Amino acid sequence: MSKLPEDLARFLFLVPYVAQHEEGVPVSELCEQLSTDVASLRRLIERVAMVGSPDGSPDEMVEIYLEGDRVFVALPQRFTRPPRFSIEEMLALLVALAPLREGDLPTLRSQAQALTDRLLSLSSERAEAVAPALLQRVVIRADGAESPVHLRDLECAVQGHRVVDAEYYTAGRDALTQRELRPVGLLQVRGAWYVVGNDGKTFKVERFRRIALRDDTFVPAEVDLAELRRRLATRRIHGEMTDLELRIGDKTSRYPARSLHSLVRWVRTSRGRVAVVGPAEARSAIADEMKALLARYERRSPSKLPETAKRSEAEER
Repeated sequence: MSKLPEDLARFLFLVPYVAQHEEGVPVSELCEQLSTDVASLRRLIERVAMVGSPDGSPDEMVEIYLEGDRVFVALPQRFTRPPRFSIEEMLALLVALAPLREGDLPTLRSQAQALTDRLLSLSSERAEAVAPALLQRVVIRADGAESPVHLRDLECAVQGHRVVDAEYYTAGRDALTQRELRPVGLLQVRGAWYVVGNDGKTFKVERFRRIALRDDTFVPAEVDLAELRRRLATRRIHGEMTDLELRIGDKTSRYPARSLHSLVRWVRTSRGRVAVVGPAEARSAIADEMKALLARYERRSPSKLPETAKRSEAEER
């Protein structure tokens, strides 16, 4: 039976562990850590010495060697020098961070800005020269129907362990209910935000109608947020099915849908190729969305409006 899996596991431990000690690590210590003997450790070192890419030069290899009774590791330069991002790499990362920099959660927003500043400090000279223009001209906002004020208040409640009085819309009963919440976490799943209560129950943030922070505090329980995220991600989406009449090109067809918000987002990204014929509620939602988009161009002349915006404005009229 091949010993490669076992040797690989030991190697993946050996290199980073020894690399942290410039003075090397005693053979006896490594034998104890790896539960092996000196002869087996020597064979392992001989087998994995000068590991690297097949077409790499010697200075691109991970060198592990014995010197006396100590083991040393010399990492290639690419592992030890500060990274330098190309223009394409850095711009892709900055665009990916844009929704977080403009997000509604203060902590997440500040962390995204700190990471952006760090990326700029690690960029190449050309990339660093291009970045300011990109950050000024490109704004990407994440989709979502949550109130920014509600998100901020819930984050404060989670961080300060504060009790919250809330008015919440329960879709299953089609009713507004008064709730006393003890939030212990915020999760984003499938683009939607959920707040987790001290009892492990989850509530969709977009369904809150009112949130009021109290001065009362509580002791947070141990809630497995990772498991809750997994359940929310795999949960079947329920809701009343609605037939939507859409016109795509010259053809009009009916499509079943559960989420009006998702429909609005999809029609918007179709760039004028799709029009909502009915029902009236869906047409109104699209019209409201287009009004909000057109408002961004109110300082520009009508002749310079994007074709999609002009078509949407004409359809609404």
